[in-house]
Amino acid sequence: MLVCTTAYASLSHGELEDASRIAQSQSWQQQRSLPQQRNALPQKNHPLQIQTLSIELDERKKDKATRRARVYQFNYNTQHSRVLLIDLERQTVLTEQAIASVHLPLNEQEIATAKSLIEKNTTLMQQLNAALEKRGLPQMNDLSLLDVKASVFEPANQSHPCTSQRCALISLFDQTRTVFALEPVVNLQQLSVNTLQNGQ
Repeated sequence: MLVCTTAYASLSHGELEDASRIAQSQSWQQQRSLPQQRNALPQKNHPLQIQTLSIELDERKKDKATRRARVYQFNYNTQHSRVLLIDLERQTVLTEQAIASVHLPLNEQEIATAKSLIEKNTTLMQQLNAALEKRGLPQMNDLSLLDVKASVFEPANQSHPCTSQRCALISLFDQTRTVFALEPVVNLQQLSVNTLQNGQ
């Protein structure tokens, strides 16, 4: 089971589609890299490309008649985040603002990518199966029988790669709702997998 915390409350399906389409067609303005990103090389053909992370209704006390949406995006090719303010009635972008953080909520495609990378990691899957065996539970070939909770990983250690790159912290629960001690950390920028226990 996949758990995603991204919510699109107060916007209709049509408004969400319009906001997503307009945001995807909006070219990115040149942005300065964050200090910790300056040594990170951009990847022009990253598989995740540009991801829309969340779409929210822009709630205001005044002029409530005008429907506007805020669209949060991350560009994996340049490692930049932004928020677009979109006028849903006029179908136009009003403002584009850079966000000085990569630690925005994960979307479903990022979570699916993280799960796939874990499933392809033979060592990690063996460790998870060993934990299942100790509990007297059947072995698994993928994560489909587990509950998966994913959150963006923001490490306390400022030298950790996930300080400046988007990473997913994955918590796994078996059929008995028992959590695995092993918590994978997936670096979505590098498409690599480690564990919280290893610290890197």
